[in-house]
Amino acid sequence: MTNDKPLMDIHQLLTQYAQGDRLFSKVNLCEAHLSGTNLSRGVFRDAILQEINLSSAYLRRTDFRGADLKGADLRGAYLKGADLRGTDLRWADMGATDISHALYNSQTQFPLGFDPKGRNAYAIAPKADLSLAYLYKADLRWTKLTDANLTQAYLYRADLRSADLRGSDLSEANLHFALCDADTCFDEEFDANRAGVYWIRPQSSLVDATLSGARLSGVDLSGADLSGADLTRADLSRANLEKANLSGANLTGANLLGANLLGAKITDAEFAEADLLGAIAPDGSTTMIDLQKSAP
Repeated sequence: MTNDKPLMDIHQLLTQYAQGDRLFSKVNLCEAHLSGTNLSRGVFRDAILQEINLSSAYLRRTDFRGADLKGADLRGAYLKGADLRGTDLRWADMGATDISHALYNSQTQFPLGFDPKGRNAYAIAPKADLSLAYLYKADLRWTKLTDANLTQAYLYRADLRSADLRGSDLSEANLHFALCDADTCFDEEFDANRAGVYWIRPQSSLVDATLSGARLSGVDLSGADLSGADLTRADLSRANLEKANLSGANLTGANLLGANLLGAKITDAEFAEADLLGAIAPDGSTTMIDLQKSAP
């Protein structure tokens, strides 16, 4: 298939990455030479990466969902914890590639004869055997994991919003601080509150919650109690925080682009380096105000 999308300049990519940018979805890096580079935690969803050279690259927890990596050179690459769901890896050279703890699903296409399970990767699917799986901070939103074996799985801070876990064995699983919402489905007898999950919904009690770096764009946390919460570098763009209690919360470096803070309590909250462009201030103003200085 011919691709008409222009190639991204490698130097531009590496410069943006060095400056903290991690979002590179849908970029075209066909045949690019990035051997030995560090692109860990980068997001390359639906990117065009045919015949790219990523040999010996450090790609820990990099998101390649839906990416086209046909014919890629991944020899010796470190993809531990990477997200390979829906990734096309046909004809890729995966000699000595470390994909332990990586996520894949039925849409992932591996090279002929490649055994992801034998490389300790995790199949994300109904009835999957994920006992003892290390799924720290895994993005499992909208995932169907019905009747899966999750005994002793480490789901600490995993994102389980809209996930369906009915029928799954969660014996001794660690779900502390996992994100759940009204559409997260557990068996009726499972006590999610006792398991220590965070409910992301209006009026929720999230006092002193650990939510640093959390992806909460567009969520409705109106009236929620987030006093003392750690929201450093959290993505709260377009979030509804109307009348939320943010007293003493740490929002250093948080993305609050277009967020609604109308009526929110922000006494002693920290907003250093936060992006407040287009945010509605507690007093209802839409002009930029200096929330970097804590409110009285």
